[in-house]
Amino acid sequence: MTSSSFWFSSGRIVSKSWKILTVLAVFVAYLYMLPSPIDPPAYRYSKPPSLKGPLKKNSILYKAEQLFKGQVVGPESFAANKNGTIFTGLADGRVVGFKGNDIWEITRFGKSLPECGSFQLEPICGRPKGMKIDKNGDLLVLDSYTGLYKVNVQTGEKELLVSSAKGFGNVPFKFLNGLDIDSEGLIYFTDSSTKWDRRNYRYEVMELRNTGRFLRYNPDTGELRLLLDDMYLPNGVAISADGSFVVISEMNICLLRRYYLKGQKAGQSDIFAENLPGYADNIKLNSRGNFYVGLGAVRYEGISRLGPFLDLVGPYPNLKKFIAKVTPLALFDVFIPKHSMILEYDNNGNLVSSLHDPTAQVIPAAGEGFEHDNILYIGNFKIPFIGKLKLENLNND
Repeated sequence: MTSSSFWFSSGRIVSKSWKILTVLAVFVAYLYMLPSPIDPPAYRYSKPPSLKGPLKKNSILYKAEQLFKGQVVGPESFAANKNGTIFTGLADGRVVGFKGNDIWEITRFGKSLPECGSFQLEPICGRPKGMKIDKNGDLLVLDSYTGLYKVNVQTGEKELLVSSAKGFGNVPFKFLNGLDIDSEGLIYFTDSSTKWDRRNYRYEVMELRNTGRFLRYNPDTGELRLLLDDMYLPNGVAISADGSFVVISEMNICLLRRYYLKGQKAGQSDIFAENLPGYADNIKLNSRGNFYVGLGAVRYEGISRLGPFLDLVGPYPNLKKFIAKVTPLALFDVFIPKHSMILEYDNNGNLVSSLHDPTAQVIPAAGEGFEHDNILYIGNFKIPFIGKLKLENLNND
């Protein structure tokens, strides 16, 4: 090769390298300038708990059956009436009732379209979340987007009690979530975020801002009252067996909060349980007067070589901003470990047991455990069935 050929060839290589570097530089500059959808503060979680004692790993949830597989998607929460009918809300906006092997539609929220259940149409089709049968046998349901409803379970007729558009204090409800009713008929519920709606919950989890609220509605007087604000994604709600307090999950920070309804501390709140081995979702009272707490995802010591994902990125807001910029919402689930779990806490906030599917093969995720007639029904916002576990299996692992 002549010297002129060498320099010509080298020049082409250098020129090509510069082009690649220029493209990379432009791409990096573009990513830097691209605004992030979230603006998180720095947050440090406590050291995650280890799976010991009541948290010891087991395979109890592996024994669950999958009911109505392929007929339902996203059974989020459950309620039951005196006739033994169980109700749940689905991802396509429907509320269904089931008993034995029969399942039927009760009503639906929003429009009925073939694409209902998709991310794009969720606000149009509706998303029923927390629910409970009231003293008159009607079903109280939170549609995450439009408000609190009373549903006649015989006719499917709906009555809007509280409008999301109106909200509270001139702040609309953005993400209605969990619900319970006390013995007097007062309705307690959560609005998980004033910024993000339900379909964008992953951004709410990543951002970790305390914009959630806990409220009470009196259906007899129409009074709506704010009980707590500045909460971190308040989610599930469950009133204690004696009616003296209510437990609310703060999903983002792996914490259960107690709000006192009676006694000297009425109107005050404190921590019921903290540093949970996961992100608390729905809460239901069981036959022992304890609380079943479903976990949207798990976090515990040894979960990976590096540790739980949100624990790792929590102290670094700029890293979280970058991740939210470059990661499509659908891909956030790659950070979720394959392990499902339901926790049981006693009336004093002590963890007494845990139910696991350590491979997430039978129950991919357990957002709620609802006990009825010696059966534990298991739901989650995206699984394509209703989990059914006979309580006799709890002692046979």
